[in-house]
Amino acid sequence: MQGSPPERMTKFHARNKMSKDEWLICIEEGDEEPTKKQRIAKVPSMLQEVESNKKCYDPLVVSIGPYHHGKKELEAVEQLKFKFANQFRLACGDRVSSMNQLYEEVAKVVHCARECYEEDSTTKYDDESFTKMMFLDACFVLQFMCILTKAETKEEDQLPTMKSYLCAFVWRDLFLLENQIPLLVLKVLLKFRFRGDTNLIKDFINLATSIKPPEKSSCTNLVKKFVNECCLGGQTNDERELQLDGNPHLLDLMRTHLIGPPNFEDIIIKKSDQWNSYRSVTELEEAGIHFKASKTHCVTDVTFKDHLVYGTMMLPPLVVDDTTKPLLLNLVAYEMSPNGPHDSLITSYVWLMDSLIDHANDVKELRKKGILNNNLGSDEHLATLFNEIANGLVPDPSAYALAKCQIETHCKNKCRFWIAEWMHKHFSSPWTVLAFLAAIFALALSTGQTYFSVFPRS
Repeated sequence: MQGSPPERMTKFHARNKMSKDEWLICIEEGDEEPTKKQRIAKVPSMLQEVESNKKCYDPLVVSIGPYHHGKKELEAVEQLKFKFANQFRLACGDRVSSMNQLYEEVAKVVHCARECYEEDSTTKYDDESFTKMMFLDACFVLQFMCILTKAETKEEDQLPTMKSYLCAFVWRDLFLLENQIPLLVLKVLLKFRFRGDTNLIKDFINLATSIKPPEKSSCTNLVKKFVNECCLGGQTNDERELQLDGNPHLLDLMRTHLIGPPNFEDIIIKKSDQWNSYRSVTELEEAGIHFKASKTHCVTDVTFKDHLVYGTMMLPPLVVDDTTKPLLLNLVAYEMSPNGPHDSLITSYVWLMDSLIDHANDVKELRKKGILNNNLGSDEHLATLFNEIANGLVPDPSAYALAKCQIETHCKNKCRFWIAEWMHKHFSSPWTVLAFLAAIFALALSTGQTYFSVFPRS
């Protein structure tokens, strides 16, 4: 397990003081501890140095975990955590005899939870203070999920104290890399509220791609309707069951949901690793490539279909609002962290969108095709957003490999390219199409009149 920055620096200086033989043995044997648990990382410094993105990594209203705990600007919601904890305990009913019973369950896993964070961030907390923090944070997160997904049908189980603007800010903060709580802490409390049913977390994640009220107010549809309805698209994720096992925290669970199943065609041609670059939407349309929304919101659902003259590129639908930039940036930061995922699919998706979007006209075309739902304001604003998010990112060259190869092949066909370019230039407007049809009709009518004047009916 990787240590904290001070600890790593100490090891670095210690290695420099070793003799040559000790130093070589250290390399051969390795002196790093084996990775036992995936730590919740901090945002890489190179990302924090981008001025336009700095504020996207810090919580606005609520701290979860030790990294931002105790900040003065977050005190208001810190007081709200006590109310949420009490509300959560009351909602457990007769399954919980006292608040202490819930607290003791968290205390049983607090040692494992502590190991999920960078060591330098937890040393100032003794076991009791760390347990208190984990307990309040877990109760707050779970009760917030219940409120947003309307997991309970009883009126008394709903907390009317959360205004819509505060809900939006809390939701934003729950998906920051440095604002995570280990899922294992949430699970130990869930068993008292829903008898171990983890669908609350799943429904919350699924809900996050559109923010629509759930059709059923049951625990079975909880974390499922929070990632599916708050940020990207609104479609269900192919009835794919979201698994909690192996996911260390909510941000990782969100990423798993957004990525979807692997694209096996891309895996097959991954060895080529070609750096085929995309053109902008406007340039691709001039080359005869049209755009259409995919059936799912998964960022891997990018395909290309070639036709006789034209081609169709399918992209996942995306609802863009004030939470989109922080979410994507923190997913990218997670992929860049030392113990993060092995692939960089979200990073590659951001790079793809930035390549396609150069100007406001590109955004306009994607809006018209139902791929982008712009809740930010101007199309220029959205274009700038992707330019800022993609600043300095390096994608996986094998991501979307099949689509890139097919687009490159399409554009290299000169005959098809010239026909598409001519059609786009002369028939891009419905008025030019109508004028062309009218001319054809007039020509046909004139030809008919000439024919019957030369060869009149007998």
